[in-house]
Amino acid sequence: MISLFGRKKSRQNAVSKSMVAKQKRYEALVYALHGDLFRYAFWLCHDRQVAEDLVQETFLRAWKALDSLKDEKAAKA
Repeated sequence: MISLFGRKKSRQNAVSKSMVAKQKRYEALVYALHGDLFRYAFWLCHDRQVAEDLVQETFLRAWKALDSLKDEKAAKA
């Protein structure tokens, strides 16, 4: 049983490290793209609150699809 718990803890650590890595990738994308996305959204709708909502929705979708992103340079497109 001890080895079973050891595996479980090791697996939890691996999952935690994976989430930390995903969060860092996400934060880097947000930092790099937020300004451009907001300017584009504002240009489309001419309303600051709607533009903020559009950007937030865009980043939510990006978080959900981040694992399938193979090329970071393709994120902007």
